[in-house]
Amino acid sequence: MIAFINRLAENVARQGRIPAGIIRRIKNYCWIQTLGFWMFDLRRPDAPWRKFREPHAGSVRWELATIENCQRWIQSGTDGFTSWQGETLIQLVEQKHLVLVGYANKPDESNSQVPDCYGALVLERKPMTKQCSFFMEPDEGTLRTFYTREQARGRGLATQMFIEFCRVAEERGITKVYADIAFSNIASYRAAEKAGAVRMRDVVVYETTLFKRACIFVCGSLKNRFHRKRSNEATNIEAK
Repeated sequence: MIAFINRLAENVARQGRIPAGIIRRIKNYCWIQTLGFWMFDLRRPDAPWRKFREPHAGSVRWELATIENCQRWIQSGTDGFTSWQGETLIQLVEQKHLVLVGYANKPDESNSQVPDCYGALVLERKPMTKQCSFFMEPDEGTLRTFYTREQARGRGLATQMFIEFCRVAEERGITKVYADIAFSNIASYRAAEKAGAVRMRDVVVYETTLFKRACIFVCGSLKNRFHRKRSNEATNIEAK
């Protein structure tokens, strides 16, 4: 039901029936959404992402972003690279996380190009709210900040990006990659599953927002991985 309401609100905003600004205000002051966790097990020699990657090799040029790249893309004014989106990518690069960008069907390697999609693989911990983070083991990573520019959507780039992240992660000795995705975001979790991710069916995260303050409640096997800082010590958040 919660996912249905979220999808309905997104569709209404997309169709212009209610101004997007009103939807944003509602989400800032009184909102709830549910998220699931999907996992790529990179130890599997028969993992679907390995086979899927072969026929698509070469169709997208993949690179790891640099701070200089991000600064130039912000100045381009292209969708997906607003100031706050670009600054987020810069912070991720500065923190030594992996920011992957893809150029679809672009043989020219000119530095003036703007990527068609991007995403990030974070290590050690992923902030979920201002107060709470999801913590990982040394051989694990979690995906975040996936984006495909409007002119490149509908071409399967999200699925290919999931697969490329698996390859990059495996090269760095990572054995598990997580992806937390809202149940209302059907396109994203279908792309993850197409790439070989398996949903952890016992894990559900409830994210509530009340007067711009976000809290999360966690059910399932990963609940002990969620912590918040209090007096410089990590303590478990409320969990069901």
